[in-house]
Amino acid sequence: MIAPLGAPAFAPDLDHMLAVRRADLHTVLLDAVTTQPGARLRVGTTVVGAEPDGTVVTAGGERLAADLAVGFDGVHSAVRTSGGFPARVRATGQVYLRGLVPRASIAAEPGETWAPAGIFGGAPVDADTWYFYASATAPGVAEAVTARDLAALRRLWERGYPEAVPLLERLHSFDDLLVNDVVRVDCARWYDGRRVLGGDAAHAMAPTAGQGANSALVDAAVLVGRLAAATTVEDAPADYDRLRRPAVARVQNRADLLSRLAHQRNPAVRWLRDVVLRAAGGRRAGDRVAREAQQVDPVALRELVRRLSGADT
Repeated sequence: MIAPLGAPAFAPDLDHMLAVRRADLHTVLLDAVTTQPGARLRVGTTVVGAEPDGTVVTAGGERLAADLAVGFDGVHSAVRTSGGFPARVRATGQVYLRGLVPRASIAAEPGETWAPAGIFGGAPVDADTWYFYASATAPGVAEAVTARDLAALRRLWERGYPEAVPLLERLHSFDDLLVNDVVRVDCARWYDGRRVLGGDAAHAMAPTAGQGANSALVDAAVLVGRLAAATTVEDAPADYDRLRRPAVARVQNRADLLSRLAHQRNPAVRWLRDVVLRAAGGRRAGDRVAREAQQVDPVALRELVRRLSGADT
C-alpha cells in the first residue's frame, strides 16, 4: 500500500464513502423533479443552444422561454458552444474502462492500484454487484481496447496486475465495458447573461480524483442556493461562479497530477514516487486529501440541501 485514503469523520453520519449506480442516481433525480410542484419534464428533446436572455432553442426550432438556462449538458455542451463562454476543450489522450460484474465470490477489496499496466480499482455498488474501472493508455492495453480484444486485455492485466483477472473474466463480451476518452474542459467564466454552466459542460476532468459526478452535484446545490438567496436572477450566476470555479479548478489539477503519477512507466521513477508518497502518507495526509477533494464542507452542504428541499420544515 502506498497510502490509505478513507473518509474523514466530517460528522457521525458523514464518515464513509459510497459507490452508487448512475441509474440509481438518475432515479433519485427523476423522482425529485416529478414530485416538485410546478416542475415540467420534457424528454426526447435535443437542445441546440441557449440565448443571453435564457431562451432555450431546440433542434425542432422551438424557443422555450426561461428565467435562466442552465447547461449541465456534458463535454460537448450546446449551451456552452452557443454562448459567450471562453473555454478550452482539450483531449488528454487518456482512456478509461468501466464495468459492472456479479459480486458473488469476489475477493477484491475496495480501493485503487497503480500497476505497470495502469490504474485498476473498484468498489461494491450493492449486495450483488461490483463496479470496477481501469485506465487504458499503456502500450498494449490501448491497442487491445482499440481492437476490442477482451482476451488480449485480460492477458495484459494478468501480467501487470493478476488481481484484475477475476473481474475481467466475469465480462461476457467487450460490449460489457464502457469506454471513455478523457477530455478536460476549462471555462474562464461559467455564466453569460442568463446562461449558466455546470458539471462536465464547465469543468470536465480526469477521473483520478473521483470527483466528476460529485462536482456536478455540488454545482447544482450551490447554484440553487445562490438563486434562493439572490435578490434577482442576474445576481446569482456571478456568485455561483466565484464560489465554485476556483474550487473545481484545484480538483481538476489534482486529478491531472494523480494521473501523471499513476502512469509513470520508468521503474526507477515509480520506485521514487512510491517512496515519496509513503513518506508523505499516513491517515492524516489521506484525510487532508479527501477533505480538499470535497470542495464544500459536507456538513454545510447537507444543511444547504435540507434547507432548499424543505426537509427541516
